[in-house]
Amino acid sequence: MNWNVITLRTAATLLVALSVSTLGCATFFPDEAPARPAIQDTNLISANHGAADALLTRAPWLKDRKDPLLAATFVDINNLDTSSGLGRVIGEQLGSRFAQQGFTVVEIKMRNNIFIKEGSGEFALSRSIREISQSHNAAAVIAGTYAVARQSVYVQARLIRATDNLILASYDYALPLGPDAKALIASQ
Repeated sequence: MNWNVITLRTAATLLVALSVSTLGCATFFPDEAPARPAIQDTNLISANHGAADALLTRAPWLKDRKDPLLAATFVDINNLDTSSGLGRVIGEQLGSRFAQQGFTVVEIKMRNNIFIKEGSGEFALSRSIREISQSHNAAAVIAGTYAVARQSVYVQARLIRATDNLILASYDYALPLGPDAKALIASQ
């Protein structure tokens, strides 16, 4: 029997076994969760202007751009009496896009005959849309809700007829829950 061949085979087998076990230990740590890639924010202006454009394409009857529209703060779907910086930005940017498209958008924050909860914006969904829009002679209200999830914010935008609260157009979209979106949600 050739001891050199047996020793060489044993050494090679031992080396392979040691390499596999070392690699296995280096890559498997059951107590550590795998690192998640950071969620990146989207361009809020583009996303919200896209939502306004989608509402416009779903409401072709809205031809008379002189009929006043109201843009309301978007509210937390879990509590229609609360909003955040994100809800205020969404409402503002959708209203801004309608104005850019030639629509008459009434700035209701400038009026003193509507109740505006300090730091929260104007909550069209939590009060009578009909009452608010009649006081401003508005044809429709741009309003909506948002829901915060683990990685996204789900937004439901609506164009609501002022006379009977009928939803004339609706558009749903998601925003990634990146650092800017988180900061806006945290700002009550």
